[in-house]
Amino acid sequence: MGMLDKLFGKPKQKYETLGNTEPVCPYCTKPLDKMPGRKTKCPFCANFIYARTRPADKKRVIVTEQDAAKIDEQWKIESGIEGPPMIEAIKHAQTKGAQIATKYELTASTGEKIAQIVSDGIKSKRGIPGISRYIRTQFPDINKAKADNIAQTETADSMGQAFMNRSRDMGVMGKEWVCCPDACDICQSNAAVGAIPVDQPFPSGHMHPLAHDGCRCALAPVMLPEKEKPKKGKQ
Repeated sequence: MGMLDKLFGKPKQKYETLGNTEPVCPYCTKPLDKMPGRKTKCPFCANFIYARTRPADKKRVIVTEQDAAKIDEQWKIESGIEGPPMIEAIKHAQTKGAQIATKYELTASTGEKIAQIVSDGIKSKRGIPGISRYIRTQFPDINKAKADNIAQTETADSMGQAFMNRSRDMGVMGKEWVCCPDACDICQSNAAVGAIPVDQPFPSGHMHPLAHDGCRCALAPVMLPEKEKPKKGKQ
């Protein structure tokens, strides 16, 4: 079992294997001088080439814009698969009661109860709509828009923090920002830098999604080449 399989647990999903693992343009199939590490234009056909880590086998590949979107969606599915990060996220969500109360101007007891709802929702895989509905069932004075925002924001934050914690524990050194289809300019800028060291902030200053409330972006793990790994004793 590889490092990324240990990080995310053995996938139960079967994904379409997309992209090229060699420096060959995915559009015109012309060989490239080197393997692109981020979005770049093919010098032969002028199409934009995208770099991704595919969840099918955790390999770094270059793909077309269409296949990049497919891989991004695969990672959305992968982030919900049961495994170590899910356990970390469940635990992290339980600790956020005080933060939730302050952030959404709720009472301390309401914040603690919502934190547990989010944690239980991650565990039982209710999804954002299910967590939002349960929040509204327990707290009728919280409207749908606010409940949706709490469910999305707090679930994604817990998943992102779980990714960071698990990555450090398992020695995974890289990460990349995976945008949702309607991502804002901030998130698109974070995704544009490609793979970066796991302890390095993205251009927005964030270590992981969320970049803002309601953000639906995610993180994907990347095994960086040896030369890109930060040296010990240096920040």
